[in-house]
Amino acid sequence: MTNTDAGPWTTEHRLTIRTQIESRPGPLNEATGDRWAEHRKTGLTLIACNCGFTTGWAPAAELPALAELTAQHGGT
Repeated sequence: MTNTDAGPWTTEHRLTIRTQIESRPGPLNEATGDRWAEHRKTGLTLIACNCGFTTGWAPAAELPALAELTAQHGGT
């Protein structure tokens, strides 16, 4: 490989953390006819990395510590 050749492709670590949310239609405002959506957290979190690591949806208390994850998979 010379200095002008492109380097090899690599899979970088990139953590993604998602908190699961559930929604439902809120009460009807009879005066306006509007209905707002209500949202709340389910208590489940999913952590995935570009390298292929994933926790699946799991209770946050059961997930690895953020310090451990960043040591293995880089910053968030």
